[in-house]
Amino acid sequence: MRGHKVRKGQPCPFSVAHRCTIYPERPQHPCREFVCGWLVASSPLPDWMRPDQSSMIMLAANFFWRGLPVDVVVPVGEQPKKKAMDWLMRFCTEKRRLLVYQSGDEWFAFGPPAFQTDIAGRLGRGETPWGD
Repeated sequence: MRGHKVRKGQPCPFSVAHRCTIYPERPQHPCREFVCGWLVASSPLPDWMRPDQSSMIMLAANFFWRGLPVDVVVPVGEQPKKKAMDWLMRFCTEKRRLLVYQSGDEWFAFGPPAFQTDIAGRLGRGETPWGD
């Protein structure tokens, strides 16, 4: 996009001070098609989990692992707020969902040991956590 490589799970080069610098000209994919998990009409996320308050964007059921939905969280800024991550981990445990999240430059997996091992293996091979 405009000579910049935009990669899933990485900050957009056009995001400055939490604002899109090319908003009127933003591309259809992924920008105009993207829907944050907080905005989905059926979202279980409370109001205080809005990205500018929780410091995270959640991609609900971004992929599936052994039939279980995997939510992906990318930070808005350096890392998601602890309160938001604690809530999300409790939610994932209660609803039998798995979680892959980024904090700083590192990716982490929350779920059973086999899931954590699989995600760590993907990362170790230089793959994205979601395997595409």
